[in-house]
Amino acid sequence: MRIFLGFCWIMLGFGCFLLLFTLVQNLWLRLFGSVGVPWLIWALDREIVRLHQRPHIILNPEGITSSNFDNRINSGAKQLLWSDIAAISTDHLQLKFSLNKKMPIGIFRRKTSTTMLSLGGMDAAEKTAMLRAIDRYRDKLSAAPASSLTEQAEHEQQFNDQLEQLSPVPWATYGLIALNIAVWLATLYLGGGIQGSPADKLLQWGGNAASEVQKGQWWRLLSATFLHSGLLHVAMNMLGLYAAGVTLERIYGARQFLLVYFASGLIGSALSLSWTAQGSVSVGASGAVFGILGALVVAVLKHKDKLPRRFSSRITGLGVYVVYALIQGFSESGIDNAAHIGGLLGGCLLALILPERFDLERFRRLQLSRDLAALGIVILGVIGLVAAAPTATLDQRRLFASEALMQKVFKDFDANMKALQQEEEDVKAGKISARQADERSRTVFAPRFHQTTADLSQVILRPGDPRENLLRDTRRLAELLTEILAMNSTFAAGSDTPIPANPQRWRQIEKEIPVITARLQQETAKLKQLAARKGRS
Repeated sequence: MRIFLGFCWIMLGFGCFLLLFTLVQNLWLRLFGSVGVPWLIWALDREIVRLHQRPHIILNPEGITSSNFDNRINSGAKQLLWSDIAAISTDHLQLKFSLNKKMPIGIFRRKTSTTMLSLGGMDAAEKTAMLRAIDRYRDKLSAAPASSLTEQAEHEQQFNDQLEQLSPVPWATYGLIALNIAVWLATLYLGGGIQGSPADKLLQWGGNAASEVQKGQWWRLLSATFLHSGLLHVAMNMLGLYAAGVTLERIYGARQFLLVYFASGLIGSALSLSWTAQGSVSVGASGAVFGILGALVVAVLKHKDKLPRRFSSRITGLGVYVVYALIQGFSESGIDNAAHIGGLLGGCLLALILPERFDLERFRRLQLSRDLAALGIVILGVIGLVAAAPTATLDQRRLFASEALMQKVFKDFDANMKALQQEEEDVKAGKISARQADERSRTVFAPRFHQTTADLSQVILRPGDPRENLLRDTRRLAELLTEILAMNSTFAAGSDTPIPANPQRWRQIEKEIPVITARLQQETAKLKQLAARKGRS
């Protein structure tokens, strides 16, 4: 049954990998560079090792021989001599050998001072018997006393059992994962995308934006932590939450775990108001997940001397990953590193305040007071970060409304230009008189272009938007057309040809309109080329 479950995990992992590979560009860089490598290591350690066949291990006075050695040592003999071993440690999944000298391994014959022996496929009794046998051989052949592998393994197993008994079912972690996935599925139903949801929809659903929070919508600090832009975003965050959340919940209990999670998410959202959320919509549970990771690292470091070696080394690996992920966040665009840092700091701070369940008597004595203290610090911290955030220079809601308005205005502008050209053709064809056309220019077309000018004045763009010149020149053209179409005309006796009331201004406008029109054609061509390049990239 365990082999079948392990196989299902592997197939699920590869299935998700293939799906994401077809959906997201540069997935190798994003997946393996950010979360993929740590998750694959975790999957290999937790599940794939269980699929190994029972290892064939031979112990004799010379050393240890096994086909399960992770590298070809001793010139491919797969044998490790007792005299070459400086120390041995175990985590019940594998044996780690520290060597007296560097030995060549692998097809490229690189040298190493450590090697591993997987214990996958062996039950607990077999592992214990083998570790006792190794202890006996080492005691006979080594003059220096060595730490007992059996005691190491028993201590590790006892600690794991005690930790699991504290929370046999980590319902808070599972509940948060289910809630995040449910919210993402709901946004998918409401029009979100698998690869990514439009920013305007994320804002509408509760995304974090400084301009909106500073209008009083503080609830966005929390709602944004349950929103995700796409499948890859929610999948990576939930994998991270599962990998660290189960252990942290067992260490702190469900109530304190939820406090760390929500506090980290809120602090991350509040800090983001000063950076990412100033000019874009920030969403995702990554701030809360980083808080969970930070709290787990701090909790273990506080009790490192009391915890099994494997447990401490695994947490050290998580700490290295956190640092790597933060560095990557600074080097890539589209990552809300402010939320990551805020969540990480929040989680670390709470881990220093809250009591762990390693000592249950101390935990029960301090839990309530420390919970209240942590809650007060979080509230003050969030309020302080929101108050300290600079005033938003970009109104996100108005920006997205401008996008829709601009598309509508450009469409109406083109339609009015075509109608104006058709009017000129009708005059030439004699369908309407010049006097009628002159009257319609003031009563029909001038108001239309005046409305276009007013609408374009309400449009705002992000700084550096390539459409800035297009917007400026279109607005200028609409102003000139409004002025020339609204200008009064006179008629000579017996003539239907209109004469502008201000001929000098008329000539100035007629001279400027072709220049602006030519510029608009060039700008439109550049934007099409830019769109084509983006489509190919």
